[in-house]
Amino acid sequence: MDDQETNKGHSNNYFGDYRDFWWNKAFLDLTAKRLEIQNYTSMLDVGCGQGHWTRILAPYLSKNSKITAVDSDRQWYSKNPELENYFRDLGMPFSLKKADAQALPFEDNSFEFVTCQTLLIHVPDPQKALEEMKRVLKPGGTLLCVEPNNIVQSLTKTSLTKNDPIEETLDHIKYRLIIEKGKRNLGQGDNSIGDLLPGMFAMEDFKNIEVRLSDKAIAMYPPYDNKEQMATIEQWMKGSSWTLGNRKDIDYFSAAGEKYMPFYFDYQEKYSRRDAHVMGALQREQYHAGGGSMMYLVSGIK
Repeated sequence: MDDQETNKGHSNNYFGDYRDFWWNKAFLDLTAKRLEIQNYTSMLDVGCGQGHWTRILAPYLSKNSKITAVDSDRQWYSKNPELENYFRDLGMPFSLKKADAQALPFEDNSFEFVTCQTLLIHVPDPQKALEEMKRVLKPGGTLLCVEPNNIVQSLTKTSLTKNDPIEETLDHIKYRLIIEKGKRNLGQGDNSIGDLLPGMFAMEDFKNIEVRLSDKAIAMYPPYDNKEQMATIEQWMKGSSWTLGNRKDIDYFSAAGEKYMPFYFDYQEKYSRRDAHVMGALQREQYHAGGGSMMYLVSGIK
């Protein structure tokens, strides 16, 4: 493994410009208003990565609010001049620290608002992480977790899959389900944990639990010339977002169980050129899709 690969942080390949198009501003404005985020003066973002979610939410808080962001990966909790300059320009005190979501290094009742975005899909014990986020949340404060159901993308139609045989669609779903099982068995989280979040909040005795779905879709249609489409295509060219770090699909299949390995090799033989077909259709301007996804926003009050 070369040094460049070694120095990459978790999810490094998936922190591209396309993340800037994950949200519709009008939706965020409404969500912030509903959660009354403007009343909070301190925020903790758990598993901040490059600070994408931190930057999005901070302007909605009370003026001069204290912002704390944490991550367990050295690449992301080390000094980040761009992020620091951003909050300095906003006039908000900002600190970036190392922390494990399952053992946060803060005293009880430290923050008025705690949040995370696509963190719990990577955590070995997401219920423990929720317990920790609740512990550091002040009474009356809000926890907001944003997590997806990623398996649903295997069911969305595109111009290339609209006439696929039922058996082929079932193959794709089975393939993704086995990867999710392997990932869980490896203690690396659950790619579709968003479905389970409301019940997990209830287990922690949160009050006023509210569940929303993001209204964002990035539709793909020729000539693919707007910024979000171009950023998305660039992301697709980097490869599958189902991989984690340097692990490959075969590693997840192996972790799911030896009985799944024949299906893995059969699938690879039958569908090895799927990505190439998508890229070819894009080049010919023959690919189109609604671009919908399922991203949950689950909130509760301590």
